[in-house]
Amino acid sequence: MADTGADVSEKRHWVRLTRCCNQRCLFCHDRGAQDGGAAAWDALRRDLDRGRRQGLRRVVLSGGEPTLHPRYLAVVRLAKRLGYTHIQTITNGRRFCYPDFLRAALAAGLNEVTFSLHGHTAALHDRLTRVPGSFVQALAGLRAALAAPGLIVSVDVVINRLNLPVLRRLLEFYIAVGVREFDLLALVPFGDAWRNRGELFCDFSDPRQLAQLHRALRLSRRPDLHIFTNRLRADHLEGFESLVQSPEKILDEVRGRRWLLARYLGSGRVPGCAGAACPQCFMRDFCRDVALLRRRGRLAAKVGPLCLGRRGSGAAFRVAGKPDVGRFAEFFVRARFFAKGSACARCAWAARCDGLSVSEVRRSGFSALRPVRSRHG
Repeated sequence: MADTGADVSEKRHWVRLTRCCNQRCLFCHDRGAQDGGAAAWDALRRDLDRGRRQGLRRVVLSGGEPTLHPRYLAVVRLAKRLGYTHIQTITNGRRFCYPDFLRAALAAGLNEVTFSLHGHTAALHDRLTRVPGSFVQALAGLRAALAAPGLIVSVDVVINRLNLPVLRRLLEFYIAVGVREFDLLALVPFGDAWRNRGELFCDFSDPRQLAQLHRALRLSRRPDLHIFTNRLRADHLEGFESLVQSPEKILDEVRGRRWLLARYLGSGRVPGCAGAACPQCFMRDFCRDVALLRRRGRLAAKVGPLCLGRRGSGAAFRVAGKPDVGRFAEFFVRARFFAKGSACARCAWAARCDGLSVSEVRRSGFSALRPVRSRHG
């Protein structure tokens, strides 16, 4: 069943249990961090304690593959004992095919399981995970979890060029199994995803690939389903603006790479990830703005939409003293995180206008735009 309660958007405390995995997914962006280790018990206890001191009640246990931690069940029990009211794990699902393990996890206090499933056949899923038999185990685990009373079950899918042509069919397969909640994730272009980019990267500027994505997204109009997107660009979701991810996602990404981005803003040291992968990266516009801010010393709010009579707030972010990347991220989300719809290409003011803020795209949709015709056409 889907988690449709009012607390879905409540801030979650993420705890990484392992740096190991029993799969070798073609698109893993975290391969360089996989050293085979598992977090020490004392470190996990401190991490869970810190989340509760911050007043957080929802915890997400992740990895690597978190269920490989030798004390995974004890971690779930500890989280429950510390007062977390919702305990979720993100997993490839294979250990949940063992009935005793699933029963023990539920008894320990597990409330929600998110299965990472990237194909609807053994041939496709096992090709992407590079582990023969992983589909059979994961599907058995998923079926068992769906049958467990009260357990919330969802599925994550990493969209790539191998599963994009059958993405609609993939979702329909898991809907038939009983899944009602999905998160569709764009590739993160690092690690193995970058090394295997030739067979994995999608190009949504290609109308055929965009049509394949939209064909799958039409399932989101079913009232019994909950479909979310993760790191997909707003301009690729025209017609599906309700699926545009909250712009606050930028703040989460900055928090996750704070030292790297703070160093970039403060000293100009370009992140090691910069380069050919940037066009595929969700953070590309933010990083471009960091570079602009360093060169200019200030950045003004973006302008638009001019077709609706809006010119911009006039606000600007200035570098003063030690630059704060967190504050700049907040300004970016509020004043410079913009996207253009297809109507913008027909507008006489396109070169002077930045389109709609992503916040407004979510509220009003690209259909709110009113392109201005050129005097000559």
